[in-house]
Amino acid sequence: MIKACARKIIWLNLLWINLINGYAQPGQIDIARVQQMPNLPSPYLMRDWKDVAVKYDEFIFSTGATGEFLPVISLKSSGTNYPALQPILLDTYVGSPGNPAEAINIIPSIVGATLVGIDKSNQNGVNWAIKVKDFFNKANGQNVYLNGYATTSGSDWWYDVMPNVYFYQLYSQYPTLTDFNEQLTTIADRWLDAVKTMGGTTTPWAAPQMNYRGFNLLTMTPNGNGVIEPESAGTIAWLLYHAYGKTGDKKYLEGAQMALEFLSTLTANPSYELQLPYGTFMAAKMNAETGTAYDVEKMVNWSFNRGPLRGWGTIVGNWNGADVSGLIGEANDGGSDYAFVMNGFQQAAALVPMVKYDKRFARAIAKWTLNLANASRLFYSQYLPQTSQDDFDWSSAHDPQSVIAYEALKEDKDGKKLYATGDAVNGGWAETNLSLYSSSSVGYLAAVVDPTDVDGILLLDVNKTDFFGQHKFPSFLAYNPYGVPKVVTLPLGAQTYDIYNAISETVIKTSVTGNTTLTIPADEAVLLVYLPQNATTVAKAGKLYVGNDVVDYHYGYDFTGKLRIKSLDTKEERAEFNQVVDVYGAAENATGATTYSWYVNDILKESSSSGIFHWTVPEVEGTYKILLKITSGAASAKDSINLTVVERIPVPPVIAGFTADKKWFVTGSESSIICNATNSHGGPLQYTWSFSGGVLVNQNDSLIRWSAPQNEGLYTITCEVSNEDDLKATGQQQVLVKKLSDGTTASFAYYPLDGDVKDYSGNGRNAHREGTQQTNDARGEPDKAYKFSSGSDIIYVDNSTGLNFQNEITLSFWVKLDAVTEESFILSHGSWEERWKVSVTPTKRLRWTVKSASGTKDLDSSFPLELDRFYHFTVVYTPYSMELYSDGTLDTFSAASGLMSTTAKAITFGRKAVDEAAYYLKGTLDEVRIYDKALAPDEIETLKSLWNEITAVPAETDHQLTLYPNPSHGVVIIERVQDVKRIDLMTITGARINASYSYDEARDNYHLEFNTHPGMIILRVETSTGVFYKKVSVE
Repeated sequence: MIKACARKIIWLNLLWINLINGYAQPGQIDIARVQQMPNLPSPYLMRDWKDVAVKYDEFIFSTGATGEFLPVISLKSSGTNYPALQPILLDTYVGSPGNPAEAINIIPSIVGATLVGIDKSNQNGVNWAIKVKDFFNKANGQNVYLNGYATTSGSDWWYDVMPNVYFYQLYSQYPTLTDFNEQLTTIADRWLDAVKTMGGTTTPWAAPQMNYRGFNLLTMTPNGNGVIEPESAGTIAWLLYHAYGKTGDKKYLEGAQMALEFLSTLTANPSYELQLPYGTFMAAKMNAETGTAYDVEKMVNWSFNRGPLRGWGTIVGNWNGADVSGLIGEANDGGSDYAFVMNGFQQAAALVPMVKYDKRFARAIAKWTLNLANASRLFYSQYLPQTSQDDFDWSSAHDPQSVIAYEALKEDKDGKKLYATGDAVNGGWAETNLSLYSSSSVGYLAAVVDPTDVDGILLLDVNKTDFFGQHKFPSFLAYNPYGVPKVVTLPLGAQTYDIYNAISETVIKTSVTGNTTLTIPADEAVLLVYLPQNATTVAKAGKLYVGNDVVDYHYGYDFTGKLRIKSLDTKEERAEFNQVVDVYGAAENATGATTYSWYVNDILKESSSSGIFHWTVPEVEGTYKILLKITSGAASAKDSINLTVVERIPVPPVIAGFTADKKWFVTGSESSIICNATNSHGGPLQYTWSFSGGVLVNQNDSLIRWSAPQNEGLYTITCEVSNEDDLKATGQQQVLVKKLSDGTTASFAYYPLDGDVKDYSGNGRNAHREGTQQTNDARGEPDKAYKFSSGSDIIYVDNSTGLNFQNEITLSFWVKLDAVTEESFILSHGSWEERWKVSVTPTKRLRWTVKSASGTKDLDSSFPLELDRFYHFTVVYTPYSMELYSDGTLDTFSAASGLMSTTAKAITFGRKAVDEAAYYLKGTLDEVRIYDKALAPDEIETLKSLWNEITAVPAETDHQLTLYPNPSHGVVIIERVQDVKRIDLMTITGARINASYSYDEARDNYHLEFNTHPGMIILRVETSTGVFYKKVSVE
């Protein structure tokens, strides 16, 4: 048992420290934002959150539900990444169009249900848990969980990292499900590679630079556009540290330290959305378990304080008579707060278990959770008047138990105080603002919150959402919000316990079972650990143990970081004779000068102040232990690694890439392809080829002749190369196979921009212009293009149903950049959030972005654009590809799938949207063509040479020609025209059409015959008195 005298001394010291610092309870650190909240919120109306979570699960997983917008769930016929599955389709909001499936909605719904005791691996005979693994995007090579079944990483870390966090949580609940083990380590490897690509390294130690919005795991490039999300470093650390805990592989621990070191050393609050609390939790846990010394107090306060991004933080206040303190969202403190329900649920899941690892914040976290759990009821329909919410009618008719929450609460919406709403209806994303993606996290709050027999005192389970944590001892947090002591009853069940209070560091109850009572002092918290009856506790190295299990991670309130070696590594796993190997060591938490002592097979080789050891490898094969001992003052630490020494290291061949005689391939055509491989030790190489389509015609080592498939698509060519050591390398090349065009494709809309913004396709989709200036085009022709210089310059086409075609699209245009200071939009229809856009990145690469049913995907040009130079670009989307052409030549392409999403927004030239002046084009735009089909590459090659030849002709010449029939089927009669010199037909783009004509003297008219595709064409008649034009419709 704990020695009472020692405990008394520590407690008196803590009391003295707290008196000096003004803390309310000994050993506790206040969170300033939480201190502004009421101890006991009013009115106090606590929902039975476990009951809500159970009924929510029943509601959304009812495939037979009937009624408007019901059921909200269905199943796909087969999986994208695991075809044998029937993956889940779950509405993001009530009334979402189509069949959405978002990982941030579906996986938390299963994790949350499991947290409240529902077995989702066998619920009425259905294994719902296994179905989520289709979010593991392996078919497209991403090899992590993403927000859709077939999407890409890089646009937004929140959508890329959190699905993996949710999967890890699910894994902790169902670790034996097929493929889960492999997925866990693969995910860790992918994010560790990302951390290293962003600059994290152990040789020598360096933290990464992670001030980005996202990271593309295919191209291994960061995305610095838009709002950056450096808080994601914390969630990546959360993944890597738990991978270390499962595998014991120190590379994941090192990666977690790199990411968290970046986050902890930031000087400004990075908080936005919900990832920072997970990083805060991880900082506390790693400090407790590994001896790191991250600034948890700073990060805890960041998790609650208003940050610079939209004032994101914890809301404090009373709206319309109801305390709403504790909710998370836009905490503007100026009458325009905007709270989001999911963020509170998730923050509770992250920070309640944090107090196991840093008990100094137990009182503040318990007080905040009390406020949050009480106020969160207000997101649900039954707790607000009908006039204070958007979708009362649907909720009262179809959700009488009120288990689907609104996405958000507004402090003031159009003069209505405390109003339940969301972003979906205004954004055109759904018919209601009732949010499943938000409500699906309710099980997280429900799992940690239990009422007691005293209103206002909750029993918070600090183990429940400590995924992968030690759950040896039941542990609970309770806070008394009253100004007087309160006696609560603790339900212990049949077990007999000794109860340890980690805050006072004393055993406060012994040999108790069934129900026992506990007095909690006024405005104080207790952190209770239920120990086995008569358990013997042992204090060791700042921790309190029962056996090998930790009871208190900071016994004696020792929160100082211990001297430790945070990394010991080499760049090589094996070394050859006489090779010089650099061994790198990094010390942490040193209190003074540090001495590095280096040993090889326990023989001291060197002692110095350097963290680098240069070791010359001996000419003796074997495994050598390299040990580092660091000393700083009276403290020391040591670690070791093993290095294998061999006479020669067999090295696999290296494939540098492929060389083909074409950039794209015509269906059924033959082409030559070379696999470019080298062998470092010389010697011959063996080449083995395989193809996802097409056939091998012949092979000569690295050179093949390949016959392309007869069907269009993206195909993969694989070459495996082996050397004399039977070591192999495999390279893959994706190729684009297309059919040749069968004629000229009629444009859906065509804007020559030659002095006006009319649609010259004949389809009447005329644009509007605000600002802009006429300027020279790419030919140097004056006033034949438009220049954009500011955010007030825009050309736009009113939206219509017809503009929202979904299967294919081709866009082409000329553009010249004057400057690029941020992402600059050239063309947009709903942007990346809703449909498509073409922009220039800050690195001056053209970016083609499409949002489809499979997710949002970017395709960048292979080169940066030069300023003050015209380029002709064409971008294409098909059911299988995204393509980007520069000056008529294929530049880049990638795989794609799914119908394009739709939008209610206008098509905009030079800006992201009509109502958003940021991200505007600084440059010139010309000859914009839109096709509702995918043009063939050979036709795309001609577009840069097509110029509008008719727009300078006055429109009134049209009435001076009389002709029939119009529409025509290939014959036109032209009447009452004198002194004809020449008659021509041309496409709307100016291309000539073969035609013949003759004069009928008896009838005094011209008989014109032609053969062309249906669409709009132009008749040009040149006479002695002028040139006349008329549009002819061909059927």
